[in-house]
Amino acid sequence: MFSKIQEADKTMRGLAIVGGIVGVIEAILDLAGFGLFKWGLLGITGTIIGLIIAILAIFLGIRPIHYTPAILGIIGVFLIIFGVLIGGIIVVLAAFVGALS
Repeated sequence: MFSKIQEADKTMRGLAIVGGIVGVIEAILDLAGFGLFKWGLLGITGTIIGLIIAILAIFLGIRPIHYTPAILGIIGVFLIIFGVLIGGIIVVLAAFVGALS
């Protein structure tokens, strides 16, 4: 079937997509005033930046590039900083899985 590297890559991509979707939902909820966590930077502007970064994580899951694990790690940290906690943690986990392969 698949080698271990291909399986880890599929897992990384799947986690990045799931984390991005959760991040988008979290950011939309925060924009609507129903956010789960209220420590994000820059208020509404930070939430919009978090939304854009979450969409970028989805795109990296769909179409990975050469340094995807490192980029996903940076994206995950920024998501956490901008108040998209659960999506950011999932994206950081995807980066960890990708870095191990």
